[in-house]
Amino acid sequence: MENFTIKFGIRKFACLILMVCILSPGCTDDFEEINTKPSGLKTLDPSDVRSLFPSAQYNVFTERTGYNWQTMTMLFAGMYSQHFAGVQPAQESHRYVIVQRWMDIWPATYTNVMSNLQSIIENTDSKEPTLNAIARIWKVVTLQRLTDYFGPIPYSQIGTKERSIRYDAQKDIYYDFFKELDEATVLLKNNMARVSFADKDLLYQGDNAKWLRFANSLRLRLAIRISNVEPAKAKEEAEKAFAGGVMMAVGDGAYIKSSSDFPHGLNAHIARNNSRMSATMESIQKGYNDPRMQVYWSPAPSDGQYRGIRNGMTVADQNLPVHSRTNLSNVGLKYSPSTANTTPMVCMYASEVYFLRAEGALNGWNMGGNAKDLYEKGIETSMNEHGITNSATISTYTNGTTGASALNDMYKSPPVTTVPVKFSADVKIQREQIGTQKWLALFPEPHEAWAEIRRSGYPRFYPLLNSQNPDIAPDKMIRRISFLDREIIANGEAVKAAVPLLGGPDNVATPLWWDKNPK
Repeated sequence: MENFTIKFGIRKFACLILMVCILSPGCTDDFEEINTKPSGLKTLDPSDVRSLFPSAQYNVFTERTGYNWQTMTMLFAGMYSQHFAGVQPAQESHRYVIVQRWMDIWPATYTNVMSNLQSIIENTDSKEPTLNAIARIWKVVTLQRLTDYFGPIPYSQIGTKERSIRYDAQKDIYYDFFKELDEATVLLKNNMARVSFADKDLLYQGDNAKWLRFANSLRLRLAIRISNVEPAKAKEEAEKAFAGGVMMAVGDGAYIKSSSDFPHGLNAHIARNNSRMSATMESIQKGYNDPRMQVYWSPAPSDGQYRGIRNGMTVADQNLPVHSRTNLSNVGLKYSPSTANTTPMVCMYASEVYFLRAEGALNGWNMGGNAKDLYEKGIETSMNEHGITNSATISTYTNGTTGASALNDMYKSPPVTTVPVKFSADVKIQREQIGTQKWLALFPEPHEAWAEIRRSGYPRFYPLLNSQNPDIAPDKMIRRISFLDREIIANGEAVKAAVPLLGGPDNVATPLWWDKNPK
């Protein structure tokens, strides 16, 4: 059976043929030859290449219908990060049930994104260095998400004609990420004045300087990600990233511009009424008197209170009147369906970079400041990113001495942590504070939030009330997604060879290569 999730050549060339036909009146003269001999289409001109990029950017985050936000984002990372909790009894992923038909991230990555990116990379090289560099940066963004779900994935053989597409070890993938970012940033620095994707760039509208800062910030994120498993490599890459120039201001943040053609996936999904505020989010934001709560969430319709719900409830508990949707907080106006065409989709906040630098400073790396100052600047930047600019409000929050709140729920849930916002003199507490504030600042980007909980153990979170997955207990964080049946059927030999790369069984309890935290 042909491996359609990896060997995307047919769709790739069909896309290219369609574009050539649109631009060339004589296309139909040799359509049959081109259609049957993909090698007959050798190159694309720059305008063709640029037209492939918007879809590659947008499809990392969502499909046009918002369906991928419902499945691969909300029902997996959204639940595991505990940014959200599930309220739809028929959807069991918040009890660690892996429903593979919802795992759209695999075909979306290889078919909808990597096919376009490979075409751009192969048709630019030295001829269009800025296009090549930016496509390679976006390749790292795309495949980082996928490898942080599964661990080993097909990587080095993407786009080859092999019938069995080999999986690469996650360490090798991460090392190649650093190489790709190395080469891409050199290309950008040497060609800053050259036009890149211009209006076909949904992220920065062709601003090469911002792409350079984004690439270095992404390198810093990856360096922190591997800091527990390869601290020397992490230090080298982190300091190189900072020296190259990272995001500093709110305007440096990486956002996909939304429109009627490219609506925000969360905003489109939330109308399906499948999720609400998590109890972990309620405990932390209420305890800290977080002014972002009114941006992230709306009050419960029944009584005007902000209220979350525990993950992992049984169906019976979900159906209790006290847990009805009217008694729980949905998202705020910023993430409602009415603003789906105007709220940008976040790829990376500038505030995240300050928290990355704060943790790097704790590790003894040169991050251009001390951990306390960078931590507090991260909080300020996150507030600004959500429209909170009053300095007194931000200062009150930053110097808060209260811990998280106990919940007035049927489970008598205690506070998830007693650690306050005000920066501690204790290094261990400082790490929890940085991790917790980063988790809050990442909302609503659950892919990265879930990865950081696995890596750092922070924030502290409520254990699931119930796990229906026999491989993992409810008080443990789910570590990965097991390899998919569709791949076992289509690419079975490669999947079998990939299992030893995990260092454990192919199940949700086996940690990824960079995941050395036992929590």
